[in-house]
Amino acid sequence: MSGTKYSIGDLVVMKADLTRLKAAPRVCRILSLLPSDTEDANYQVRFTHESFERRISATDIEKLYTEPLGSERGSASSKAEPWLKPLGKGLKK
Repeated sequence: MSGTKYSIGDLVVMKADLTRLKAAPRVCRILSLLPSDTEDANYQVRFTHESFERRISATDIEKLYTEPLGSERGSASSKAEPWLKPLGKGLKK
């Protein structure tokens, strides 16, 4: 049983085991809480390097991820700018 409840949007670190090695990326984002027939909470998660969801149990979670995601957020500038810039109006050659 796990006493910690996680919220939607939380980043968590999965426990290392035979299928998840310590060197492999183990950070995932909680997408939703799923129904469970046991006392352990089940979550729908997506790993930061995958494009599909997985179902995990609360007992598979090692801890809440609190470190900054520098490499996963890209090189965002301090000033928020749209990634698609409009064409200049009235520019003539």
